[in-house]
Amino acid sequence: MQKQRKTKLFVIPFEEDDPKKCTAEKLKRFGMVTFTSKPIGLVLNPFSDVLIKQMPEDEAIFALKGITAIDASWKKREEWGLKFLNRYSRRLPLLIAANPINYARPHMLSTVEALAAVLYIMNQIELAETILAKFKWGPNFIKLNQRALETYRKATDIVTAEKKVSEKYAEYFRI
Repeated sequence: MQKQRKTKLFVIPFEEDDPKKCTAEKLKRFGMVTFTSKPIGLVLNPFSDVLIKQMPEDEAIFALKGITAIDASWKKREEWGLKFLNRYSRRLPLLIAANPINYARPHMLSTVEALAAVLYIMNQIELAETILAKFKWGPNFIKLNQRALETYRKATDIVTAEKKVSEKYAEYFRI
């Protein structure tokens, strides 16, 4: 009997990336995410004014319904970003990319990094590590962002936590 995963990870694929480099495609092949055409649960969106875990209901929505990441090109973010802006849209706090395309760039996370960040912040560290382990560079995401992720995970006020991390940027990230 197969053990059922508690967390529901969804991806809306725009199929703009090279399938060989697409982190969402690889996660799908491993059965770690489900592709969908519409958002389910919380929706990661860089245009949201609301941070993940900022609203009191976020943890309950995440636990019940899961999270949807939008797998699209950062170059076209204005095209898709506004389309998925709704009351369940959330953005991630300041984190640094570890992926080879955007290494050390703030906020420019791959789909797997974004999902792993949510998992870590929502206290599912083991699952975050598991999905990142599918990529050679994946474990570096947590190493690079360790202090920031821990600050966000433990925060009761994520907005204040992000301000603290932003102010101490150089101390929090190992770049």
